[in-house]
Amino acid sequence: MIAYNSHGRFTFPKSQEVIPMSEPAKQQMGDGQDNFGQAAGKAAQVAKQASKKTAKQAAAKGAAAAANAAKTVKAGAEGGKAIAEIAAGTASGGPWGAIISAAWAMRRTLFKILVCTCLVLVFLIVMIASLPSIIWDCLISGGNDPAFSINNSASVVVAYDELTDDVTAQVDAGYDRTLASVETIIQDGGYDHDLSMQALINYAQSSAGYDVSYILAAYSASLQQQNTSTADMLAKLGGVTGQMFPITSEEKKLERTIPVTYSTYKATTVTVVTSVQVNGIVNGITRYSYTTEQRTYYLPDEVLESETAITVPKHKAVTVTIPTYSNGSISGTRNVTYYEADGEETLKPTTEIIKYVECTIHPFDNSVIASAFGVDMSAQYPGTAITYGDVTRNMANSLKMTIYGTLGSGTVVPLTDAELIAFVNMQNCNATRKHIITTGLALVGKVPYFWGGKSAAGWNDEWNTPKLVTAAGSSSSGTIRPFGLDCSGFSDWTYKTALGISLHDGTGGQWDNSTAITTEELLPGDLGFLMESDGSDWNHVLIFAGYAADGTRMWVHSAGGTGVVFNSPSYEGSLRLRRPKNVDFDQPVGSTAYGEPLYAQQVNVTHYCACTKCCGTNADGYTASGKAVQRGMVAMSSYYPFGTQIMIDGIMYTVEDRGASGIENDISRVDIFVPDHNEALRLGCYDTTAYIYRIGR
Repeated sequence: MIAYNSHGRFTFPKSQEVIPMSEPAKQQMGDGQDNFGQAAGKAAQVAKQASKKTAKQAAAKGAAAAANAAKTVKAGAEGGKAIAEIAAGTASGGPWGAIISAAWAMRRTLFKILVCTCLVLVFLIVMIASLPSIIWDCLISGGNDPAFSINNSASVVVAYDELTDDVTAQVDAGYDRTLASVETIIQDGGYDHDLSMQALINYAQSSAGYDVSYILAAYSASLQQQNTSTADMLAKLGGVTGQMFPITSEEKKLERTIPVTYSTYKATTVTVVTSVQVNGIVNGITRYSYTTEQRTYYLPDEVLESETAITVPKHKAVTVTIPTYSNGSISGTRNVTYYEADGEETLKPTTEIIKYVECTIHPFDNSVIASAFGVDMSAQYPGTAITYGDVTRNMANSLKMTIYGTLGSGTVVPLTDAELIAFVNMQNCNATRKHIITTGLALVGKVPYFWGGKSAAGWNDEWNTPKLVTAAGSSSSGTIRPFGLDCSGFSDWTYKTALGISLHDGTGGQWDNSTAITTEELLPGDLGFLMESDGSDWNHVLIFAGYAADGTRMWVHSAGGTGVVFNSPSYEGSLRLRRPKNVDFDQPVGSTAYGEPLYAQQVNVTHYCACTKCCGTNADGYTASGKAVQRGMVAMSSYYPFGTQIMIDGIMYTVEDRGASGIENDISRVDIFVPDHNEALRLGCYDTTAYIYRIGR
């Protein structure tokens, strides 16, 4: 993961010594294929072995106690056998093992049944008490809905999904309020809107930073697991939406040059009338004779701008008389304005001071959770020796274990746009390879590891939702986990999304479809393979991302038990380096459906709507080309004629609009129309590589 030094700059963890992989680690790192039959069997085994898990853990921790218990069993006579069995139960299963052993040491069958029934009831009570009560409230309020049944093993997952949607909606409302607050800061301060939006630093856009399990647990703990309700929780969260994403701002000033505007002139030859004489009157009509000659004058040609002082030819307007004709003869005259040379002049641009504001939207502030529910996390929880904070974390962890069978590390922080761009830009490789690693790095911290997880190109809305692990060969097979990608699924997804090329399924398939390269040949986008500890097969695949500032080799991969990470792992020195076959790393990035692009260009993308904040006095819903605005229409400088096709992030757009001087004077700026102002704010501004496929219609 990313580390930060005392100055807030990101550094990268260095490689450590190579550590041989244990069997559990191998199961978590590789990838698997779907096997529903084996997964079903695994699920049944999980159910059968649930009561054994604690016993195994206790036995591992107390080997000596187990040995003593075994001696007691061996030495026990028939009359004292129950005591021996209790001792063995204590060693293997702790208090629960002791109770079960004691119950089955009794001789009366009816009493055994009664004791076991009580134990089952106690187990259910403990399970209910250990989970946030808001989960049970959701189950109970489900009414006649068959999806909500305490007897339904999937009920907790269904309830959790419902509550997740509700919490996410409140967090989204908080994010929208934060964006609106940024607009208010800009407006109230009289700051330049375009510059302020371009300067916006939005950490919340890359990572929400909140944990739904923790929020549900905190709410339940605040009411001591009593009288909880979804409506009450959402109302309390709604009261702190304005505090969820803190904003800091700093006024900035920019000295902006106002360029001088001047015209170039082109010469033209004009027939002018130099004199007019009266020749007499015929039939009551005065007859004239005209004297003409050819003269050279000038007409304005192009309007140009310069941000530096420039000396240009000076011209002055003159009025000249030119003839008019009828039937091939001069029948009269008219006056026309032309220009003639008048020396030279030096034009100097001026400057103006523009005020704008640099706003920073920070990630979700988890302290608002305690504020929303009115709880002091450091206070002692009633009836216990631990704090509200401890109880909240315990309940959140119990909920995660119930749903996923794992707590998840939660330690991988997504790369911000600035960090991603900075790292990619420092790599010495072509645009195609940069596009590959940009695509892979975009998933860091956002997609979990899932044994057998594969996905089509593009974002998958099913990521992070609970799913049954159907691929065989892992300790997670047959359990429910948050859906994501395994190692080869991630590398395959990256190439499919970036270039439309599949690297094949499985680490073995990707090994077979790649060729060996040396360390000197290694470039971003190449692959690294890790072998099984017994040398039997390839267990893990990574994508080389490039070099950190200190020369450390960095990799992006989907790591077992974590998800997509960006690091230099401890086993980095053991990787075998390979390059995928049948990949043209010099191909232009873009869709082949449109043919080859004419050229690539770095652009600054801004999203806008038809409101007065975005369009000022031009907020009438029509483009400069006369068409009504529609989603995806693009405004660019008149350098690009209407009809120009430009591909951005794999989507083809058509230039149909113009803009004010901020667009007209910047040929790298692309404004994309969306119908909603909040959506425009959410999509924001960013720099990327665009591909021009056609100039004009």
